[in-house]
Amino acid sequence: MINPSDKRGSVGVIGSVGEDFYGQTYTDLLTQENIQPIFEKIIDNNTAICGVFCHGKDRGHVTDLGASTIISDEFVETNWEKFKGAQLVFTELFIIKHKKETVYKLAELGSQDEKIFGFNLPSYYFIETYLEDIKNLIEYADIIFVNAEESIFFAKMMGLETNDFGFISEFIAKFPKKNILKRRTVVITCGPNPAYCSEFDHIINEVCYTGTFEPLHVDEESIIDTNGAGDAFAGGFLSQYMPGKSIEDCMRAGHWAASLVIQRRGCQYPTECEFNKSS
Repeated sequence: MINPSDKRGSVGVIGSVGEDFYGQTYTDLLTQENIQPIFEKIIDNNTAICGVFCHGKDRGHVTDLGASTIISDEFVETNWEKFKGAQLVFTELFIIKHKKETVYKLAELGSQDEKIFGFNLPSYYFIETYLEDIKNLIEYADIIFVNAEESIFFAKMMGLETNDFGFISEFIAKFPKKNILKRRTVVITCGPNPAYCSEFDHIINEVCYTGTFEPLHVDEESIIDTNGAGDAFAGGFLSQYMPGKSIEDCMRAGHWAASLVIQRRGCQYPTECEFNKSS
């Protein structure tokens, strides 16, 4: 969804995989999409895999994180120049269990004026177990995505009994910030219901944007499975956020990507991106 003519549009993925079929498949698929795979190969360990079980059009996951949790400090250090050259540093937070120092190092890098640091708020287990670290990392964050259920759980862990997503998005956006020169944007996705977005300016200490956005309508019979919808939304949003498009454009792009992936089996995408033609 990043316009190929945009010189800032290069994307890379850094991590660790096993020396196995899945690691090679992952590498090949990323390369096909012009995404640079920067992978440390871990001998005698398997690439992370995820079993997806479906009931009707709902799904759940059973994950083996495998080699993804043991990327070495030496590999990160060797590739640090790639991080330093990035405009956006975006991470999953499950690695705080295994590589907390690396996450904080990325957060410090992303706090610089010319960079953006962001993440998805993690699952219940990680929110409950690593609440203090997550609160600390929010202070570094410029962009945060969270789904409805996990936002309610996070609010509960913070002592708030509410399912008012507008309130929760503003609450997270207002967290103290390491670099107040950059606004913080928080997006709560709610499946087929409207998503919420809030943006807070810590210089003037005000919510400078808040809104709800209806997802694109997809007929019930066209929905294959919802696997990957949240990550597709985040990717679509960021494809417009990084070039500086409006929040409305970013939300439209996120909903477009999510509506596309739920009409396909697993995380599959067409060769041609129709969004670029419609934008």
